[in-house]
Amino acid sequence: MANLRQIALNGNAGAFVDILATVPARNYEAKEDELANPVGIQVKSPLDNFATTNVFSFGSEPIQIPNFLTYPLKGRIWGMPAQGVSGAFNFTAATKLLSARSNAAGGTTLRFIEFE
Repeated sequence: MANLRQIALNGNAGAFVDILATVPARNYEAKEDELANPVGIQVKSPLDNFATTNVFSFGSEPIQIPNFLTYPLKGRIWGMPAQGVSGAFNFTAATKLLSARSNAAGGTTLRFIEFE
């Protein structure tokens, strides 16, 4: 089952927006929304522990974080949603899947799809 979200991003002088898991995500993809102000995006991914800022121009293919062993429900789970009640001893926060911001001074919108 897929979960589609539209996420507003800050301009390139602002902070990166952390995108957290809302479902048990085995793979996901992100792309700048064509209907928004398309200017490109800057992204940090978990593939290098959010160290490198990658720039993607508008019109590029979706950014995909794949899982090659998804059938039948095998392989890595990239992220889990928040579990438990905040403040409880067994609370677990949601996993950060991606950090992104606009590549220009103005903000933009990111289309983000998580797959279970």
